Amino acid sequence: MKNKVLSTIALITIFIIPLTVVFFWRPDNPNATALLIGYSIFIAFSFCYSLFLLIKKHLKDTNTKIALGVNSLYLAAILILVVIPRLI
Repeated sequence: MKNKVLSTIALITIFIIPLTVVFFWRPDNPNATALLIGYSIFIAFSFCYSLFLLIKKHLKDTNTKIALGVNSLYLAAILILVVIPRLI
């Protein structure tokens, strides 16, 4: 039961919080950068939490795998679309 709750939390973090950026982010808003940085930090923590469940807790159920995969895509998108263009 405890493992089911932990994997459900990992699954909820990929859908609820990061997708709300669509509703609050506006390009002309001066606080948009701070908002995106906050979302990026949350996505990184969510990725680390999913990775912790998979490696340390040996929790290899479907919810954990989906959470890890989606968070990996989120992090890759942040690196490709935000971080790397600012470095160039």
